[in-house]
Amino acid sequence: MLGIQTYFNKVENHINNENGKGLAPLLSLQDNHVKHIIHQHIQLDQLDTICKNKFEAPWNEVVSNHIKTIFAFDEGDYEAAFDSQKELVQAFQRGMGTMTRWCLPPLYIINNDLRIVASKADDELAAVEGQRKKLEEAANVISKSFTYCITDRGVLHSSKKYGTYCMIGILFRIYFKLRQQNLCKNILRAVKAADMPSIEQFPKSDRVTFRYYLGRLYFLEEDYVKAEHELDLAFKECSNKSLKNKELILQTLLPVKLMRGILPTDALFQKFQKTRQIYGDLAKAIRIGDVKTFNVALTISEPLLIRQGTYFAIEKAESIAIRQLFRKVYLILGMNTRIPIQTFKKALDFEGLQVDMEEAEWMLANMIFKGYMKGYLSHEKMFLVLSKDNPFPSVVQS
Repeated sequence: MLGIQTYFNKVENHINNENGKGLAPLLSLQDNHVKHIIHQHIQLDQLDTICKNKFEAPWNEVVSNHIKTIFAFDEGDYEAAFDSQKELVQAFQRGMGTMTRWCLPPLYIINNDLRIVASKADDELAAVEGQRKKLEEAANVISKSFTYCITDRGVLHSSKKYGTYCMIGILFRIYFKLRQQNLCKNILRAVKAADMPSIEQFPKSDRVTFRYYLGRLYFLEEDYVKAEHELDLAFKECSNKSLKNKELILQTLLPVKLMRGILPTDALFQKFQKTRQIYGDLAKAIRIGDVKTFNVALTISEPLLIRQGTYFAIEKAESIAIRQLFRKVYLILGMNTRIPIQTFKKALDFEGLQVDMEEAEWMLANMIFKGYMKGYLSHEKMFLVLSKDNPFPSVVQS
């Protein structure tokens, strides 16, 4: 069993050698040393003095608060665990001025643990207050870690700037959970104003997380072109071993692509089964212009899509299914370029969309306006006149 003195010696050795990768797990709440410390007979009221005699500032406070957090967390006192974890992070921050890039691995760990403990504390308090005050408090503390990273003026190769995107990932995760996505804008402005290394120089995991949340942010603003760009990059850079993370990216990426008429392949659905369960029937219905099946599948998936925040985007993809239906009418009629509007109305009626002639005409006009069809409407004769040259151009290009 790892004794407390052995633990102290390991921590001290990694600090003296500026070995951040070795120190990080020793300050983590998920590491094996935690269960060993819990079984130690430690007098918590003397812990501060013991650590002060063993470590220089700020490490004495960092270590003592880490041990306090371990015991409070084990006892289920998440509010006390939050308080000591917060003091740990703040003590670490006080010492960051004299640290270089080596300190980033433990910085990541202790800030992310603060987020986790804050969520636990809020879950405990939610029934009473109905708010997430601890998570908000954690965000304020973590934002200072972000500031220490992005404003570091040290030599670039050993700069704490390389911790910037990891801190952003933790903050964005909190802001999205709190539904305070507007706060992301402050972070993005700070990054834009800072003299930062290229994002390509940062760890791939940090890039993926940043692009995932940036894509979701653009999605919420209905800037679907930028959303697709960022989410595409996140999906491609995300490791193939991280199926769960890739499925998470697809939750927002696929609705954007469906809106543009880009349908997922069978190979993608075979690899990502959860994605197939949600979007399989919707994509198939869009492909064949089966508006009735699309709306049935949309109704079934509605609660989940609303929780994901993608329902209205998927709803907009109905226009692609209608476009495919109109193309089917064109093909059935032997690619006749003059088709009565009444014929399209009948097709819509058959698919369960009970519309009058005026609505059918409006839908055709909308298809032409969006570039889904090439042609014009003769209102007087109630005919659609399609172009003889590629009347149904690729939706992706339109």
